[in-house]
Amino acid sequence: MWVEKYRPTNPNMIIGNEETRLNFIRWLKDWGKKSKPSLILGPPGVGKTTLVHAVSKDLGYEVLELNASDVRTKTKLEKRLGPSRTNSTLFEEKILIFLDEVDGIYGRQDKGGIEFLLDLIKNSRNPIVMVANVEDNKKMIRLIKSSQVFRFRRVPPKLLEIAVKNIFRREGLTIDQLKLEMIVRDAYGDVRAAINTAQITSSGTEEIISELRDIQISPIESLKIFFDASTNKEAYLALSGCKMQPRDKVRAIFQSILCSKLDGEKLIEIMQELSKADELVAKISKNHNWILLRYFDRILAGSLFTALQGTQVRYSEQSLPWKLQLRIWNDRVQLKNISLRLAKQYHLSSKDATLFYLPYIVLLSNLKNYEKRIIDGLHLDESSVKVLRREAQKVSQEIRKG
Repeated sequence: MWVEKYRPTNPNMIIGNEETRLNFIRWLKDWGKKSKPSLILGPPGVGKTTLVHAVSKDLGYEVLELNASDVRTKTKLEKRLGPSRTNSTLFEEKILIFLDEVDGIYGRQDKGGIEFLLDLIKNSRNPIVMVANVEDNKKMIRLIKSSQVFRFRRVPPKLLEIAVKNIFRREGLTIDQLKLEMIVRDAYGDVRAAINTAQITSSGTEEIISELRDIQISPIESLKIFFDASTNKEAYLALSGCKMQPRDKVRAIFQSILCSKLDGEKLIEIMQELSKADELVAKISKNHNWILLRYFDRILAGSLFTALQGTQVRYSEQSLPWKLQLRIWNDRVQLKNISLRLAKQYHLSSKDATLFYLPYIVLLSNLKNYEKRIIDGLHLDESSVKVLRREAQKVSQEIRKG
């Protein structure tokens, strides 16, 4: 991917926000135990994370990175960050604590997380850098007051244009001015978005996608084309032309995979790849970074195409998952403990956990070597294990009946 290939490796290569970048470098150079932590605020794709890593490398810091929105509770934060309260690593390397997406720590799942974070800020012996996309959350005020704030702005169009032209030159390619201006306009100051769009443009697929949008193909036909695709590009184009919401695409593919005859290990491999796209949708929804949806079809196709090779997975409209959902819903009292653990561990509502996810847990528990993973992963007690096995046996009998 061009966005990784051309990621800046030192602070001087980052474009835009020059004064803010210099102020951040000065803050880290002058950091002392009485210094405030830094909080970098700004929209996606403007170089916040890249700056932290580049400056840390230049100044000899080992970066201890954590995505705060994924680890929200005090217990989890303490487990991951507790050892960082010391000055250095075993080999006397300087540590910089980097908390990305810190604006995602707030919400229903924040159980003492913010209090632990504020305490860490107050007593840390190491520099702390936090990054957030938004600051309009009222709860962010506590962090803002406790930090030295660096605000990033969207990168100006002229700088984006120069950056994209330079990448095309280094790739030995040319781009006409009209397409260049369209890339810059659509990126809206997001360098990452501009580079990703530029790469798509270089492959010529944007014209094909544009044409596909004008052709009336049903979502079902698009998904059938996706599963029959012989190249990654075909798979991507099929998904791009599928007029379904991202979450619905994931669920349709999920259902088709489960209704196919796959051995346990292959099923696990494909599900792990599908989960990457599902996680992206969740993060986009949680942080309201809707501009990232433009990458969804490419990530979904890229994750699944290789994993699906050599299988006979095809689009399926079988109602097996709904049968399971109805059974689980009817037996929800007996399965309540499992459902609650599932909801808690994966930050789901109890209704979604019961209706949409628990049926698949029951189904997967029938697979060889997978039951233990479920039991260990959800920390099920003996009584819950008995309920799970009993339900899995019922489901297995229903499947055999057809």
